[in-house]
Parts: sequence; C-alpha cells; structure tokens
Amino acid sequence: MTSIINTAADNIVKDYAENIQFTKTNESYWKGTALGTRIDLGNIKLTKENEQYEEENPVEFHNKLKRYNGFNDSEPIEETFEEYWLVLTYNETSKQWIIDEVKDYYSYNDEFMKGKDVVKSDFK
Repeated sequence: MTSIINTAADNIVKDYAENIQFTKTNESYWKGTALGTRIDLGNIKLTKENEQYEEENPVEFHNKLKRYNGFNDSEPIEETFEEYWLVLTYNETSKQWIIDEVKDYYSYNDEFMKGKDVVKSDFK
C-alpha cells in the first residue's frame, strides 16, 4: 500500500504504514472518498538553510469519511475539511519536492484560503 507514496520522505511513509497496521490490529477500518484539495499559493513560506530549500504549503483536504470500529458501523460517512501545513524539501539528486512533514495548521491571521492565489482540485 505505502509503496505508491513516492513523493514522501521515509518518515511519512513509515507513519502511514504504522497507522494502517494499528487500524488493522484494532479491527477498525475507514470508509470514504477524497473529494479535493485547496492549496493557498499566496501563503507559501520558502526558506533556504545549509543549501537546502524548504517550503511550507497551507493545504486543505476535503473528504467524506468515517472510521468504523464495530460499534458505530451504522453511522453515516461525514464530510470533513482538514487544514495542514505540508513541509517539503527539495531533493537536488532527484529534482523533486518531497513531503517531509505534515503539521497541524496554525495561522496568525484569518487569511487562510481566502486570497486570489488559492488553487483547487476536485476528485469527483
């Protein structure tokens, strides 16, 4: 499953694999659909330290999903909007931006996803 994640750092792939295994071990499962994303290109942070470029992207994931555990199997799937900062580093060798960290979204202003530079994708 995690072998299809080819633009994420090893630590991200490991975290997802552990979460999948934990869910299986606890006899839980997810149902749902990814509906789309929004990326706020106007609020990207780009830095360079020790010859390494790093970029923080504010991203919103739009889903319909629900985690089931045997006790709530009749509950309906819920629409969710999740906001994160995706931290990417540039790999000079592969010439790719790699997702290196996923951080909870925080902001010092209310301009998240409100500017003219918001890019939206739909997965319908």
